[in-house]
Amino acid sequence: MGDGRQQYIPVSRAKVKDAIFLLDGIDEEMRDGLAKMSEMLEAIWHHSSHGGLENLKRLYEEMDPDQISDANSDRTEQFLSTFDEFLIDGNWEEISDEEMQEALEGEDVFPISLVVRFDELKTMKLYKLGEISIEDERTSMFGLKKEAVTIHAFDRVIQILEFHEESWFAERKRMKHYQGNEGKGLHLRLFKTVPKLDLETIFPNTSPQMRNLDKIKIFAPLVGGLVTLLMKFGPLLLGVGTGDTSLSVIGGLLSALGMYVLKSYMSYQKTRERYQTQVSKDLYFKGQANNAAVLNMIVDLSEEQEVKEALLAYIFLHVEAGKRYNEEQLDDRIEGWLLDTFGHDIDFEVDDAVGKLVDMRLLIKAEDETLSVLPIGEALAILDDYWDNIYDY
Repeated sequence: MGDGRQQYIPVSRAKVKDAIFLLDGIDEEMRDGLAKMSEMLEAIWHHSSHGGLENLKRLYEEMDPDQISDANSDRTEQFLSTFDEFLIDGNWEEISDEEMQEALEGEDVFPISLVVRFDELKTMKLYKLGEISIEDERTSMFGLKKEAVTIHAFDRVIQILEFHEESWFAERKRMKHYQGNEGKGLHLRLFKTVPKLDLETIFPNTSPQMRNLDKIKIFAPLVGGLVTLLMKFGPLLLGVGTGDTSLSVIGGLLSALGMYVLKSYMSYQKTRERYQTQVSKDLYFKGQANNAAVLNMIVDLSEEQEVKEALLAYIFLHVEAGKRYNEEQLDDRIEGWLLDTFGHDIDFEVDDAVGKLVDMRLLIKAEDETLSVLPIGEALAILDDYWDNIYDY
């Protein structure tokens, strides 16, 4: 645990249930009971999540850039504090400064450098959920060879941005970068499959710059050509001695050199155009939700994670009760099963899963730290009673 593996289980609740119900020792009767257990857990968490979602919407309403009136961000801190609770429940992690710096210094898909104008942002937060690897092709050796590459990406990324007021840009004489009315409010963006080293491409306030490689392509021939000309024709150009080389020959060499430099520069411009086209395409296909719609997806993802964790803990403790697991052993068992079944090396949050079952009075911890759960019939009765008494008017 805590070794850098992700806590997010990147498998849908439905697939987890389909697989876990096939464990040895589960017959048709038990499978039916466990399905009912899952149904009750899903209903209870969905109800609980709905209340939290309504609270988030209420807090966010005034700062939503999509509302009709001007957005007001006075309650940003209160909203972000509440939003963080859902992100933690859903196993989101904040993207570190080191990861952001690596993205600024490196590149994966886009062969171009971007400068993010961070100082224009009053609020900036990035969160990641899960990590994946993508197989792709990359052109190397000046376009002469294609090679297979593995691109490491974040499964999902949440971006939270708030720009400074108009006066900030005016005072610094940077009104050309002012976003106008569209920039007001607290902006929420949800993206999928974002390459780690191209993280800066999801920012709306970037300035493309030449990479060092592009500068070398353009200026190295120029410098080299000038040095060659000076060494060969320096005396002639300076009027020292005579030569049989005409000025037209020198002019031709300089023209050829200029054409090469121009060709290199135009190649860079085409790279910029391809980048802008690719970013437009990615924003269309990788953008999953904006602003208030992000809240719905985050709460839904959080709800799924909570139910999966509780259900996995309950089923293994029930089906394999004879093994008398403690927390550490249960953790190892579930992590091993997730790896063997789905191929994902997960840092399962066993303490959180056990805590959920304790809160619902479904789990008992013995003096020797071993864990056990109530039989399915008793557990269903407790959950049904809980559900019946959610509203007691």
